Amino acid sequence: MGRAMLAMQLFEKGKSMYAQCEADPNPEEAYERTHRLMADECLKLAQSHGGIYNKAAQFVASLQGGAGDKGIPKAYIEALKVVTDKAPFKPFSDMDECFREEFGGKSAKEVFASIEETPIAAASLAQVHRAVTKDGRHVAVKMQYPWLKHHLASDFAVFTMFGQQIKPGGFDLSWLVRDFQVSLTAELDFEGEAANAERCARDLAHRPDVLVPNVIKEFSSKRVMTTEYVPDMTRVDNREGLIKAGYDPKRVGAALASVFSEMVFVHGHVHGDPHAGNVYVRPRKPLPRAKSATEENGKSHHKDEVSASSTSVEPQIVLLDHGLYHDISDELRADFCELVRASVNRDAFSARKMSIKFCGESGGLYRFFPLVLSPWFVFSSDVTAADLQAARKGALPPNTKLEDIGKFLISLHDEGGTNMLGVLHSLGYTRGILNDLKFPEHLRLRAFAKFATLGLAERVNKSSAMVSSGVSSTVAISLLLAQVRVEVLKWIIAVLTPVAPILAIAGKGSPGLAAAMVSPAAHGLAALAVFIARLTEHPELMC
Repeated sequence: MGRAMLAMQLFEKGKSMYAQCEADPNPEEAYERTHRLMADECLKLAQSHGGIYNKAAQFVASLQGGAGDKGIPKAYIEALKVVTDKAPFKPFSDMDECFREEFGGKSAKEVFASIEETPIAAASLAQVHRAVTKDGRHVAVKMQYPWLKHHLASDFAVFTMFGQQIKPGGFDLSWLVRDFQVSLTAELDFEGEAANAERCARDLAHRPDVLVPNVIKEFSSKRVMTTEYVPDMTRVDNREGLIKAGYDPKRVGAALASVFSEMVFVHGHVHGDPHAGNVYVRPRKPLPRAKSATEENGKSHHKDEVSASSTSVEPQIVLLDHGLYHDISDELRADFCELVRASVNRDAFSARKMSIKFCGESGGLYRFFPLVLSPWFVFSSDVTAADLQAARKGALPPNTKLEDIGKFLISLHDEGGTNMLGVLHSLGYTRGILNDLKFPEHLRLRAFAKFATLGLAERVNKSSAMVSSGVSSTVAISLLLAQVRVEVLKWIIAVLTPVAPILAIAGKGSPGLAAAMVSPAAHGLAALAVFIARLTEHPELMC
């Protein structure tokens, strides 16, 4: 049976099963059973079809964050995670066909001194093999699946049909399929990927905590890309593996949050596919560590947590797969920085003004924009006690409906926001990884605040070198204030959440008013917390 027919059969099966859930005596259990069953079926289809089916599965697996089960059921996210770096391997002979087509009929075995037939990674569009050049360099050779070009047209036709029929809340989301096709076409151009990698490496060259592998151009083409081989890598979302390797997960999370915040708010050139299969950690350099008393006595105790002060391995983020990037204009980037600054400051007027620039004013959809960035930005609009409790749990307000989310996405797209949707998706990817690392939300927002401040300062100073060359005393003070204000936000949410039910029952006053009342005390606690952190925490945890 053909690829398209199998996909359409599964689609119709899913539609029928979900339609029956509402009539079930216990619809919630029926939906959960259906989620699990269909998630497994979708995984099998993605693995058997490969290509854009795998890519679509990766997209679904990345959709974590504030929407929770109102967006994508957890069963799908958990089941489809496997496709981020564990696509089925294809025989080397099949992959060598692509290499021969790109290099004048020569086999990869002829071009390299040696190449391993067993791949070190297999993804949705390509497979990676380790090789050694004839001058002794160890490299990673990424080759596209040769059959991709034969199936793309028919596969996209099927996805277009799906997009026309899947209308959550009655909204036509077929534009998502069109955007997906544009993005995927860009990812299939490895020469464009090489250019993206080189620009990213230049943008982040001042950072010792990130590595973009060098592209080896003499062995690269439109469908083959060769880079330096990077050994000793640990997958960034493998918290237990990171701890076992000697990393502090908090340090890893701080580096990841910092790197992507700089991409978004300072450079406006953002990695578009940072799922955990494309982001790794490797040792930067070992740090000397004094032995504890128990170690001196020949004893040691295993601990689940590794503190920043005791870890012996400095983490370095390794960014792979640069096929898809989202570019933000300087004007839009500055507006985004202003929105973050206003949200951190709990400046509802300015946050509303900037959100309207992105989403328009119709229907009040602008109020969702800060919340998509972080539920902690709940004070950026009118806030209720229930909203505050949801923010504490890292969720969207309880009255948020799928219809609201759909309207928000469409309004953002209609405003020419394709790139911004991509940026939000990238931030969603990294937020999911940070959740896996149990990285605190206030540290993620600390990175947002820092680089939003730097992004605005660079615009004023007309200098893209500020991040690497140091900042003025005025900017340094602004950075310190930004840290304090994030801490203030943390303390206000922590203090008000326990009394939110009382406010809700009383029906008098609002959390916004209560926040203003506790703000002086929160400022004092925040200033003290930042002072202690700067004395005791590793500098990189200050993001």
